[in-house]
Amino acid sequence: MKIVVGIDELDGEHPALRWATEYGARREADIELVHVVDTTARRATDEFLEGPLLSAEGKLRDVARAAQESTPLITVEAHVRVGSPVNELVTAADTADLLVIGAHPGERYDGASRRAVRIARLAPCSVVVAPSAVVPVGTGVVVGIDGSEQSQVALRFAAEFADRHGEKLTVLLAWGQPEPWTIAQPDLVVTEPAAEDGLIVAEAIAGLAGDYPDLVIQSEISAARPERGLYAASVDARLLVVGSHGRTMLARALLGSTSEELVADLPCAVAVIRGTGTTS
Repeated sequence: MKIVVGIDELDGEHPALRWATEYGARREADIELVHVVDTTARRATDEFLEGPLLSAEGKLRDVARAAQESTPLITVEAHVRVGSPVNELVTAADTADLLVIGAHPGERYDGASRRAVRIARLAPCSVVVAPSAVVPVGTGVVVGIDGSEQSQVALRFAAEFADRHGEKLTVLLAWGQPEPWTIAQPDLVVTEPAAEDGLIVAEAIAGLAGDYPDLVIQSEISAARPERGLYAASVDARLLVVGSHGRTMLARALLGSTSEELVADLPCAVAVIRGTGTTS
């Protein structure tokens, strides 16, 4: 397994690296640390870049060495790139199974959070966004489902992660009860989930008990909008897992929007799962 880790600040804490090394140690992963010297603000000459590049390369080697020494079961490489942090990290992740980046929880308008949203949207592989060190690591894994094939992939990732790490798994379907003021006849607002919603949840978790006999599974159906329901359920969780899109064109837009909202607000570490998934 190959994990690419974006290292933004070379000094201080590295929450993305900490998450990736803990995750990768159980899988004997190859980890590539990537720091990008940002030249998007102005076009930099080779002469101007020489000093920042040498400094970044030295510091990143130190970070890689410390990670390797503290976690012998992984292999760590370090590379410094030049250009746009978003574009370079997306490119670096082209051959990766997982991309791990950091962001600041609750600060959706700062640079790191905006970059995290763009990277999660554009990356060719699954992405984990780890919150800064000020957020304590919680317990339990929460996964959002909607009946789509993509949410089934997310569910499998979440179940494997929870089983490997000895965590409880909460499977949540948020059906999004409309607000009364958004429809012409408020007295006709649906206040109960459809029978189909219960069936989606039951079918989603049907095979998990056989595959993960020791896994504790809890299922919930919420009337909240997906981003609100998932945020509330995962505030004290270890990991929140969502698919990158839903089962219809509208659902694709909604779930894509949901995952971006959650990456921006970051209630805990958030995994946005793509394609056939990442072995967790």
